[in-house]
Amino acid sequence: MNRAILISALFLLINLAGCLSHDLVEEQESVRQYSFIANTMDAVSKSTEQFDLRDNLSQNPMILLWVSTGCYGCHDWTDTFRASIENGSLNASSIVSIHRYSDFESVEKLNQVYGVHNNSSHPTPWTMVIPNQNTSVLDFNTGEIVNDFSIYEAFNHPVTPTIQIVNSDGEIAWTSNEYWPSDVALQDVLQSLSNVS
Repeated sequence: MNRAILISALFLLINLAGCLSHDLVEEQESVRQYSFIANTMDAVSKSTEQFDLRDNLSQNPMILLWVSTGCYGCHDWTDTFRASIENGSLNASSIVSIHRYSDFESVEKLNQVYGVHNNSSHPTPWTMVIPNQNTSVLDFNTGEIVNDFSIYEAFNHPVTPTIQIVNSDGEIAWTSNEYWPSDVALQDVLQSLSNVS
């Protein structure tokens, strides 16, 4: 008798398992829409220089180029984007470099590598942002601070170099993790930027 009850109960549980999960509402992955405000490299000499991602995205979608000073791929991508600006295929207002490891690398070293002056090894004629672990992440739509969430978490833990295209709604529309630039990789970036414009 006990065996019959056990088999019946087991049979019932197996058959009901799908029915119970069928009624559960599945959570859809929410669209990530974040922004931040951080100092720029120029802020070292001018305390008012800040970059506001949301304000800049109101003008056009942007390329976020996550860089570090010792990253050779970052150096090459910087040179490639600078050449694209010089030949007119990219607008400097469509790109921002973000110093990924500002908690470990000095602003002086960053300026030596990516400064706007010609003495830099890889001059950057666009904005260089210097956030850190404590930079506030903002909800793109409300502007409210998102607590317990670092800028690195908000932007999917980018390594260097990481190239992200962020659309005018604050969504990461495209990401490339190509370490070295190539003609094909550059065209992918430019086409992805064009697609979200």
